[in-house]
Amino acid sequence: MIKWKIFVPAILHLQLAIAMRAFNGACPSNMSAVGDLDMERFKGKWYTHSMYPNLSLRVPKCQSTDFVEEEENKFRVEARELSNQTGTVKMRKADILNIEPQFGRYILGTRNTAFPEGVLMYVLDTDYVNFAIRFMCFDASKIISFHWAVIQTRKRLPTVQVIYMAQYYGRKAGLEIGFMSKVPQESCPHDT
Repeated sequence: MIKWKIFVPAILHLQLAIAMRAFNGACPSNMSAVGDLDMERFKGKWYTHSMYPNLSLRVPKCQSTDFVEEEENKFRVEARELSNQTGTVKMRKADILNIEPQFGRYILGTRNTAFPEGVLMYVLDTDYVNFAIRFMCFDASKIISFHWAVIQTRKRLPTVQVIYMAQYYGRKAGLEIGFMSKVPQESCPHDT
C-alpha cells in the first residue's frame, strides 16, 4: 500500500509536468513497436508535431528532442521547448540507460524517485527520415493508465503528406489521434 501512495502522487506530478493522458483500464497489451530499432539512424533532431496534452491542456511551443550519441552506443536525449510563461528556451537532458532494439524500446533515465530504474519508452513506428512515433504507458492498479505519446518529424514544418503518413501509422499502432494536440512550431527560435 505504501508504494501506491508514493506512485499516485509521482504519476500526478509527472502528469502535470509532461504530456500524459489518463485512460480507463490497463496499458494496452497490443501496442506494437519497431522490430529492430536502429539508434544510429534514429539519432538527431526530431520536432514534435502533436502530443497527448497534460492536465492543464497547455501545449508547449517549439518543442524538439535531440538524440545525441555521446560515445559508441551511449546516447542521451536533449529536449527543448519554449516556455509559455517566460518565452525562454527550457532544456532537459536525460541519459538513455539501455536500448533494446529487438523490442523497439529504450530506458530513459529520470531523477524522479518513483522511477529509479528509468522509464520504458517505445518507438512505435518510424521511417527514420520523416517521422517517428514514441509512446510510454504506466499502469495504476489496472484501473487507470497514463499514456504519453508524440508524433515527431525531422522538419519543423513538415508536409501534409508526412503528417498524414505519421497519423496513419499512429492510428495503426493504437494511438488515439483525436486526443492529440498540435504543437505550435511557427516562428521558433533557432535553438529550439
